[in-house]
Amino acid sequence: MNNSSFIVVSSELSNISTINTWLEENLFKLIKNKEKISTLSLVIQEAIVNAIIHGNKENKEKNVTLSYSLLDRNLHIKVEDEGSGIPKNTKTKENITAEDLLKESGRGIILMKHFCKDVIFDKTSIELIMEL
Repeated sequence: MNNSSFIVVSSELSNISTINTWLEENLFKLIKNKEKISTLSLVIQEAIVNAIIHGNKENKEKNVTLSYSLLDRNLHIKVEDEGSGIPKNTKTKENITAEDLLKESGRGIILMKHFCKDVIFDKTSIELIMEL
């Protein structure tokens, strides 16, 4: 099985099911811990939704790329869009509150920071690092 792979989809929310199928057929087969798979599924979905809605403004002409690589016990997930960039004023892992986690909107990055070992922002991408 591949320890790295990627998928490119157009910026349509309907493509989330395509991504989920791809994850199940590729990445999730490499992970034994079912709880980790549930957490991964959640944070990846949040990152993809953010890329489609906030990054690419649901422009179907723009793409979102999801890639992963397994390095030792660390899983690196990268989500890239073709938008103008991620705002710098996001909450840090240290100041996330219980109320933040229950919000219906604006919680994607908060959830990523809560569940991941590290979250690295670049202009048009986000890298999620989880320890397996």
